[in-house]
Amino acid sequence: MSAKFHAVNVCAFLPLRLCAFASNYFLAQRRKGAKIFRVKMICLMLILSTAVHAASRDTTGFRFGGKIGAGVTYLTHHHLYMLGNSKATFTMGVTGEYRFKPWFSARTSAEYTLKGGSMLNPRLFYAKDNPMLGISELDKTLYATNLTIHTIEIPVTACFAVHPAGSAFKPFLLAGPSFGHNFFARADNYYLWEFSGAPNDLLDETSDFVTDKIAAWNISVYTGIGTEIHTAKNPVFEVGITFRMGMTYEDRFVYTLFHKYSTLSTLVYVGVKF
Repeated sequence: MSAKFHAVNVCAFLPLRLCAFASNYFLAQRRKGAKIFRVKMICLMLILSTAVHAASRDTTGFRFGGKIGAGVTYLTHHHLYMLGNSKATFTMGVTGEYRFKPWFSARTSAEYTLKGGSMLNPRLFYAKDNPMLGISELDKTLYATNLTIHTIEIPVTACFAVHPAGSAFKPFLLAGPSFGHNFFARADNYYLWEFSGAPNDLLDETSDFVTDKIAAWNISVYTGIGTEIHTAKNPVFEVGITFRMGMTYEDRFVYTLFHKYSTLSTLVYVGVKF
């Protein structure tokens, strides 16, 4: 009877014992998994907090910096026809930015830049009877003029950016108006002396201040593309290209040839923001 009772007891309580064993095993694994899960969550929170802290530096708030660049500039008639040739130009200034969202910010800057053109028709600046055009009795003729306008530009632009995950580069597109003040202008005049019978003519160069012949204020359309370069530390570097098209005319007088002219400039620049 005892053997039979023992067999019945084993058969009856074996499933219960197996269930208890499985329950204890899975409970232990769950506790172990919970510890691992907590460790993983702590690590993930640390990583996210570090990423948010690093990203918060460039997602909102103010940044200030500087920029310097170089490019070309030239004059146009009615914004369509190029007058003369282009000439080299450069720009430098201070910048400010307020970022509202990671993808949107407002920018402004104060830039000193050069505008103008080369090998221009002198009649752009001088009326028909102006003695600067030459002295016919001496066979002296004003051959061509190079114009340099010194300007303070204040562009105010909206900037749209994207920041691919895991990338140090943040491409952007910006556009807006630019307000300029022309505070100085110089014309480099090239005179041609014609000597009959001489093997070579004489080319003479003089400079003339033409600030009074240039409009003091102007408005332009200012656009650009580029990318920010984010580093492990605070400074953010930036490279880009800007295009400025004058919407107001640069001349002040209407009695000269092609009196309605404006300027266009294309510049490549580098900058840094803190």
